[in-house]
Amino acid sequence: MPKENKIKFQENELASELSTLQEELCGYSKSCGDVIKASEAVWVFRLFQGITSDKWKSLSAKHDFSQWLTLPINGDAFPHLKLFQENLEQLSYQTEHDALTGLANRRAFDRILDIEIERSKRARTPLSLAIFDLDNFKNVNDSYGHPKGDEVLAGFARKLQETTRRYDLAARFGGEEFALIMAGSGVVKAQRLLTRLLDEFKQIEFKTSDGNGTFNVTCSVGLTCYKGSIDISVKELLELADEALYDAKDSGKDQVKVSKLSFVDNVSKETLVHANEKQFLFGGK
Repeated sequence: MPKENKIKFQENELASELSTLQEELCGYSKSCGDVIKASEAVWVFRLFQGITSDKWKSLSAKHDFSQWLTLPINGDAFPHLKLFQENLEQLSYQTEHDALTGLANRRAFDRILDIEIERSKRARTPLSLAIFDLDNFKNVNDSYGHPKGDEVLAGFARKLQETTRRYDLAARFGGEEFALIMAGSGVVKAQRLLTRLLDEFKQIEFKTSDGNGTFNVTCSVGLTCYKGSIDISVKELLELADEALYDAKDSGKDQVKVSKLSFVDNVSKETLVHANEKQFLFGGK
């Protein structure tokens, strides 16, 4: 057997062995992928002869063996530990980011929003939340196919990242729905940013699947703002932004609608300022 074929044969055997073992162990423990204590784990050792750190890195990437830790019996352990660290960082990134757009996923979004609500509550600083929905997105998939739909989603994600600040958090909820956390931004400043974002996005021309034409996509946004003056949960703040989004959709789409701002109710009713003016004055800059 030629040397190249022999090496590939051994590689396939090894990959099959490790995959089978991993599946069986996961089946027994029923906690595969969860964080467990070392004292509750069984450590399985397998000797690989003639496999260097570089070869293992290639094999691990090809067959998704990122959960396996390799160490040399003799020699420098640093390259192996470095590879294991890289795998952990990659797994950590994947658990909190959307694979298509690279934005934060819903899990990461909920965690950060909860933190920012508490920060706003302590410091009495404004916190704005926007929920986006691409208009008529089903028509894009139906007319041009899902790959083209994915291209539109990725394009919107890029525009979202380009327009917002480094410390804003953009996330994809799933489907054609996105969200943006804007710490330190009041409703006036946030609305100005979102309006510019919508104007720039709808000017992007996407090529049709056959390459003979172009099309544009618009977006609707629901915006709400919190100032830490009352207790509010992640769910309640999301509901306010969702209500504003529904209003934007019902009012013709391609626009930003602001929800009722809960902190406005705390302003003295004796003031002669009308409710709409309150929203502007107390929404922050």
